[in-house]
Amino acid sequence: MRFKLRQMEVFRAVMLTGSINAAAKMLYVSQPAVSKLVSHTETTLGLRLFERAKGRLIPTAEAQALFREVEQVYQSALRVDEFARALALGPASLLRVACSPSLATAIVELKRKLPRLRVDWHTTLMAEMPLEVLSKTVDVAVTSMPIEHEHLEVVPFMRGRMVCVLPPDHPLAQQPRIALADLTSEPMILFRRDIPFGTMVVRACQQVDVDLTSVVDVTRADQALALVRGGLGLAIVDEFAAAEADCVVRPLVENLEMTSTFVYSKFSPPTRNAMLLMRAVYRRAEQLGRQIGSVPGEIA
Repeated sequence: MRFKLRQMEVFRAVMLTGSINAAAKMLYVSQPAVSKLVSHTETTLGLRLFERAKGRLIPTAEAQALFREVEQVYQSALRVDEFARALALGPASLLRVACSPSLATAIVELKRKLPRLRVDWHTTLMAEMPLEVLSKTVDVAVTSMPIEHEHLEVVPFMRGRMVCVLPPDHPLAQQPRIALADLTSEPMILFRRDIPFGTMVVRACQQVDVDLTSVVDVTRADQALALVRGGLGLAIVDEFAAAEADCVVRPLVENLEMTSTFVYSKFSPPTRNAMLLMRAVYRRAEQLGRQIGSVPGEIA
């Protein structure tokens, strides 16, 4: 391997600090050691990574591109280190889950029952979930819409619908329900067309011959809600995400329905902690009166 892990660490430190001296302090090593390794890295890779100017190191375009890749490797290494620490406490001390921020209540409930449980929780695009589950990056994923994969168990547990979110002082806030046609002249914050939520909205608009104008395309509901609060426009998001919004929420005339699911690998059963989380999420669905399918504890 031409670009060794130690070289990556030193390169990253220089990129973050902008100087050999600061990088040396960050890594608790001598300045000459960092300088020598940076020069050696440039020679080994055959790349000019920095321009020297008045004691500062100015990253080249190649260095900027390389840094993006190195940062991904570094963050992955941190996750491995954290995972190893969790294993030292016992396999039952860690739960890795990908799900919507609207499910935070279930995670709070689980943490209260298992205070020592460490939860690695993140949001991700649905297109990336199959690989994350199958590679065991996460123990379970919770989706807002079903996904299809021959090696994944996909268990429906809740129905929901898309709603319109708008500022309190907007004229449409006076209406009990909002039709897609009401939004034709409004600046909209919409999901990207190449993700499931965006596809759903596009198809619904096509069915009623409506064309919405997007001022910003987003991939997550929390992004859309932040922009609505900032006064940039109106948004169409799932009702569970909208429940956390400090905005006016109105149902749509059109029925844009979605089915939330639990997703885990067919090759390995859910861990005990994953099962506990699924039960907590299902109880939340029961409280909302939207549950479908079986109780997660009864999943085969």
